[in-house]
Amino acid sequence: MSVREAEPEQQRTSRPKVVALAAVSVVAAIGIAGWLVMSGTNVFTLGQPKMWTAEGLEAFVDDVDEEFGTTEVVEAYLSESYATVEVPVDGDASRTITYKYDGGFTESRKGTRSAEESTGLIDLREFDAVQTMALLPDAPEMVGLADGAVSAIMIRLAYGPDSVVADVPEVSVHVETEFGETGSVRADLAGNVVSIDTD
Repeated sequence: MSVREAEPEQQRTSRPKVVALAAVSVVAAIGIAGWLVMSGTNVFTLGQPKMWTAEGLEAFVDDVDEEFGTTEVVEAYLSESYATVEVPVDGDASRTITYKYDGGFTESRKGTRSAEESTGLIDLREFDAVQTMALLPDAPEMVGLADGAVSAIMIRLAYGPDSVVADVPEVSVHVETEFGETGSVRADLAGNVVSIDTD
């Protein structure tokens, strides 16, 4: 009988502790969320790459270096929330593997390229993320599509003046409207505009 009578007493004395711990946890969670909002961090995409920011692009380049031991690549495609990067296979510049990057790398496809396409590489360390990101807000106006939006960024080798091979590193900011109209701002790795193309 004495054991049965002690159980309710134990429950009554332990319940305030549980409530207090829960309250502390809630306050801590609110505090962390508030700090993230005040610091400009998007809580809902925490942990996901934000490719169209200088910080996101610099982190991407660092991760490429860590994953492959080099920042020299065939090309890179950057959407707002993920990227793809094409790298040469060791010992054979004509063979390549493309990986999807969303905070980690997943093999996407394998392919080949000819000498006419160029067997050159682009060093992502030479890519000026800050200057390139500065082009994005004005890109729709620059290509004459004010109601358009940036759809992708490509870093690749392009054909230079009087060149028969793709050998000039280029950053291409693509713009598209909901009606399928497209245009692009082409720049060098330093973010200097080279040309503006409209379809």
